[in-house]
Amino acid sequence: MKTSTFLLFLAIVLNVQYISAFNLIHFLQNLFRNEQPTYKYTYFDARLRGEFIRFILSYAGVEFEDNRVKGEDWPSLKPTTPFGQVPVLEVKKGSKVTEIAQSQAIARYLANEFGLYGRNNLENAVIDMYGAQLGDLFDAFSTSFNSNTTLSFFTEVWPRNFQFFEDRLNKNGNGFLVGKRLSWADIYLSQMTDFIQNKDEFLNKFPLVKALDKKVRSIPKIADWIKRRPDGDF
Repeated sequence: MKTSTFLLFLAIVLNVQYISAFNLIHFLQNLFRNEQPTYKYTYFDARLRGEFIRFILSYAGVEFEDNRVKGEDWPSLKPTTPFGQVPVLEVKKGSKVTEIAQSQAIARYLANEFGLYGRNNLENAVIDMYGAQLGDLFDAFSTSFNSNTTLSFFTEVWPRNFQFFEDRLNKNGNGFLVGKRLSWADIYLSQMTDFIQNKDEFLNKFPLVKALDKKVRSIPKIADWIKRRPDGDF
């Protein structure tokens, strides 16, 4: 029996909840080859645009350096980043270090590494679509915050977008946004609820989103991260 066939059989037999068979195969193959990468994640000392990546890294069960940038340190760090912005994920394999900037690019890389994509390219494209929409929602949130228009944002833009996702969850019919297993878009949607005031009251209007959020936050490694992470609204 080929090694890959054996590993696939083992992954299916173990039936690990939330973790796909292909994710386990990838982990075991890297383990056998002793090629485990290390990760350094650089973002501001805040949640904002970067927190959902911390959720994904925590879900993956890998140790990562959570490099939190203080405001006074940013001017000197900024020119050393690929595009003068954060987040940045450093992936080190042996002596080779690769920097990945842009939160969505980081999320897609990690999704491929840790089984947070779908069964085929079409499902992956839909997952990416949801991730892009959530990215647009965060951009709108940021703009409203900077322009002091958060009231209209939280009463109009935010509910409209959550209704989009409520409808998509209803259409998929199994508690996930795409397919039959957890994706990085599910994790992203859950983490975005960090920014909601009166969260329980708000999510009562979107019961499927609320159920997904509870499911994501009950995953042991994510629950542990939420318990350990620094306090703060944003």
